[in-house]
Amino acid sequence: MALVLLPSPLAVKSPSPPPAEIAHMEKKSAPRPTSPVDLDYHGDIKLRVGGRKIGDGLSIEPTYFTACSRTLARISPVFDRMLYGHFAEARKPATLDQDWIVNLPDDKPEPMGILLEIAHCQFLSVPKTLTLEQLYDLTVLTNYYDATALLSPWVDSWITCMDGISRKDARVLLPKILWVAWELGQKSILEDTARRMLMEVDGPPFMDTCEDENIQTPPDIVERIDAIRTQTIRSLLEVVGEMTEALVVVDERPRWCRHAQWMGHHKCESMILGSITFCLARAGLWPLPEAEEVEYSLLSLYNKLTELVIHDIGEERTHDVVRNHAECNPRRQVLRRLRGIMEELPSSLTEMHMATVEKQRHRLMAN
Repeated sequence: MALVLLPSPLAVKSPSPPPAEIAHMEKKSAPRPTSPVDLDYHGDIKLRVGGRKIGDGLSIEPTYFTACSRTLARISPVFDRMLYGHFAEARKPATLDQDWIVNLPDDKPEPMGILLEIAHCQFLSVPKTLTLEQLYDLTVLTNYYDATALLSPWVDSWITCMDGISRKDARVLLPKILWVAWELGQKSILEDTARRMLMEVDGPPFMDTCEDENIQTPPDIVERIDAIRTQTIRSLLEVVGEMTEALVVVDERPRWCRHAQWMGHHKCESMILGSITFCLARAGLWPLPEAEEVEYSLLSLYNKLTELVIHDIGEERTHDVVRNHAECNPRRQVLRRLRGIMEELPSSLTEMHMATVEKQRHRLMAN
């Protein structure tokens, strides 16, 4: 099986607003305002985080963080350019009695609060554990501000939230785990998650889910998983498709039955073909669908195809001649080809992916 995947540059795909959880709140009343948070009592800047309108006249109430602009510039090159570069946010008030306010409407207050607590050395306030959603939101934020290295002291305790993801929730949660593992340099978690996404999860392409749920993903991994899955499904179905085609040939062509005579009967082929199509129909796979239409996971599809019950007519006696049609049963041949396809599955991760996540791991360890 040959898999052709076009290379593309490793550029992180940032999600487009609105986030899934904000969109979900459109049907609810607007949340109550939150209190200001003073990270530095001598702080010279206020960050107005959140507050972006979400439709129907509702908006997420912003949180104000009082912080030190120089601290922000030290922990993040993005903040450095924003506050001390040529951006509009760098315009300080003309008089001392005015507040220097920077609006960050697209950021979420909770992860921003954690990042600012770490930046301002308020380590006792940093949560010892996080949910997967909280860790995902935090790493999306730190990736944007190029400040993920600050999280290294808490990584070992935080990543425990990624254990025990059930298949029921896997379609949405595994891409988020993939992102967190990528951003935190967790190579083994990244490999295991990419493998699970390829093999175990039913449904349409992951990129469709990631776009619908506005999930940020590592560069080119989810696309590669979808491509391998589609091409492997196509190859598995071709094995069965070629088998059924061989069983419906016209009399003028060579027949599948080893004991068939020229212009002879088709009892042997009919038994094999009937049992194959019956099993496929019960599995919802007959007529054979296009690979893109199959919603079984790779593992589920493989199991269904290897569990096909293929019957033959067995021994047949004609004019004192005994012919054993068990020799015509294609089950062993089909199983051998199916196993070969699965054994040759390409990796979901390229060498470039592995090198990049290893580099990220060393970057966090250095801090």
